[in-house]
Amino acid sequence: MAGESRKRKVGLLYDERMCKHDTPDGEDHPECPNRIKAIWAKLQLTGLAQRCAVLGGSKAEDKHLQLVHTKEHVNLVTRLSTKKKDSRRNKIASKLDSVYLNGGSSEAAYLAAGSVVEVAEKVAEGELDRGFAIVRPPGHHAEAVAVSYLLNQRPDLGVKKILIVDWDVHHGNGTQKMFWKDPRVLVFSVHRHDDGSFYPTGDDGDYDKVGEGFNINVPWEQGRRCGDEDYIAVWDHILIPVTKEFNPDLIFAFTVGDPRGGCFVTPYGYSVMLKKVCVYSLLIGKIVMALEGGYNLGYARGYAHTGLHLQMSYRGRQKLLAALQTKVAELQGEKLRLQDKYAAVAKEAAEQLTHVSSELREAKIDLDFQRELFKKASEEKKLLEGRVLKLEAELQKEASDKLRLRISRDRYAAEVKEAAEQLAKVRSELREVQIDLNLHRELLKKATEVK
Repeated sequence: MAGESRKRKVGLLYDERMCKHDTPDGEDHPECPNRIKAIWAKLQLTGLAQRCAVLGGSKAEDKHLQLVHTKEHVNLVTRLSTKKKDSRRNKIASKLDSVYLNGGSSEAAYLAAGSVVEVAEKVAEGELDRGFAIVRPPGHHAEAVAVSYLLNQRPDLGVKKILIVDWDVHHGNGTQKMFWKDPRVLVFSVHRHDDGSFYPTGDDGDYDKVGEGFNINVPWEQGRRCGDEDYIAVWDHILIPVTKEFNPDLIFAFTVGDPRGGCFVTPYGYSVMLKKVCVYSLLIGKIVMALEGGYNLGYARGYAHTGLHLQMSYRGRQKLLAALQTKVAELQGEKLRLQDKYAAVAKEAAEQLTHVSSELREAKIDLDFQRELFKKASEEKKLLEGRVLKLEAELQKEASDKLRLRISRDRYAAEVKEAAEQLAKVRSELREVQIDLNLHRELLKKATEVK
């Protein structure tokens, strides 16, 4: 079996013991053992199961479960199927929403969680390229246990970041809560919400619940009748870009949609979505899928067959990728040989580069010096321009003053000339008056003498 596992790199896990979890009195219930029986039968009928490394389930250890659950909760699940609890199981189940319990419930729950841990560990170790786990009872708890185990208990595997893709019709509120503050885990959930009235009720699944680490919710309403186009649009515009940015080391994908919940994703649409995830996983080579059945058995069989077929088909692409990697290694070897062959040329080029770098440094020093000189010259020019402007202002003021003085002088000269003319005229008149006065004096003197 070990040699066969090495050849068949896609692991398929199924364990009949998980079917022991059933209704206590044989009542009809949508979550029934036939969910995984139908899937297993379909995979065997088509021959896909025979092409995989088939694994049996293994029970989870309490220490693994307590990574995400309280010790009291784990102990309760352990005791549920004991004979001491026979009379109380139905009473306990009646307090829970859509849950039934019987003598096989505990073992099935331990197997579901442990089986996903086993597949995830084998994928992380490289024993498997991909893993496909068919488990029940559902509840999204198994994936959370496996993620916590890889990150916290197996750091040697080098898995540092994990993407959880949940496109089950119900919101994985428990998984969201477990990794709310953990930046190593990105929880991406597409689910029916109906403004918080669809199970599980509340606003935990709304789009604004982004977590303190990484958490993305894409809720949809009942009236939308979400189908292939809606989900593929979410993949193209949200999930794939986010995945490239987050760059996980391992991808967990668990599903599935169901018409009973108003989800109308077809097996073909499911194949397109899974193909988009697988294309990215070729870069990291690690993806784990957990299929918890489906209320519609026909849909569940179709989903499982499509999903596993895609994983098997991608083995061929991985071989192509390996061949390309080998070719790249050969080209790198040729590159090294060419580097050795032209080592002298490379050395000379390095010396020239060093010389050019030195000249560039000197040129940079000169340039910095010239810039400093230019800066100083600019500052001096600015000072001189200021002085010139000041001098021009002073000269303009002086010229203005001189002009005003000249105008005043000309006006004064004219006034002086006019005054001189008037003075000369007055003097002339005074002379005439003096002559007249002298004449009168002479006449007066003669008159006096005559008298």
